[in-house]
Amino acid sequence: MTTVESDYYAFREFDRAAMKDGRSHYVQFFDAGPVLELACGRGEFLELLAEAGIEGRGVDLDPGMVQICRAGGQEVDLGDALEALGAQPDASVRGLFCAHFLEHLPSERAEQVYRDAARVLEPGGTFVAVVPNMGSLSVLSYDFWRDPTHVRPYDPMVLAFFADQAGLQVAESGCNPRVDPGPPPHLWPLDPDPLPTLTDELAALTNAVHVRHRRSRRHGLPLGIGRRARERDDEALELWRLLEAMIKRYDDSIQATQHHLYDLRSAYLKLLKQLYPPNEVFVVARKGSSPSPHD
Repeated sequence: MTTVESDYYAFREFDRAAMKDGRSHYVQFFDAGPVLELACGRGEFLELLAEAGIEGRGVDLDPGMVQICRAGGQEVDLGDALEALGAQPDASVRGLFCAHFLEHLPSERAEQVYRDAARVLEPGGTFVAVVPNMGSLSVLSYDFWRDPTHVRPYDPMVLAFFADQAGLQVAESGCNPRVDPGPPPHLWPLDPDPLPTLTDELAALTNAVHVRHRRSRRHGLPLGIGRRARERDDEALELWRLLEAMIKRYDDSIQATQHHLYDLRSAYLKLLKQLYPPNEVFVVARKGSSPSPHD
């Protein structure tokens, strides 16, 4: 037995309140006790079960973790979780829970957890297993490997396969929305600062030019002078029409570019969401009320 896990929790300064909030997502899958938690850590989930009026107890190999649990009034045994599960009588628990435990085991031992779970659960009982989400870039690239006691990652599909092989029925799987730190802040794009269209302003200015032109036409000027003035006015109007068309083309181009940038930003945000989904995933497996063909 070693205190490496509790020492590591202390070293990383894991927030107990945040972890409890994340674990709260799983209480909904248990309707009654007793619930046995494997590798219960500091007992956040056991605390949540107690608050919900559900009987729970745990087992952990780390004396530091057990000490924390017992100081909080939780019923926790010091020992190997696999041995404790293997020694559990048949059909003796209503629920089984483990969070961030299976990734500490090689695949053959993880499979054994599911076989033992199928044996110790009451008919209709539930086993919820929670593991790091390897579909998250931050988990896959560095978070998972920061823990020196991790052995290998598990995908929900693999856990569903283990459950099926053990004769359990997968009822639900997915990401925990309460454990979703999102992408690193420096990857978030800036909020757009939209440029207003010039259409209304251009229309108002064009109307003013035409009004001025019509007014100048109505003023009687001496012959010759009036003709030259009208010609200059007509030339100015033609130049304005050319300028108006050019401004409108540029405005249309700017607006189109801006819409493309919005689309690009939306696609980038979707990509970020795909790359950085919630940090943990879970599989809910239930034991049928009738004997399984695997038994």
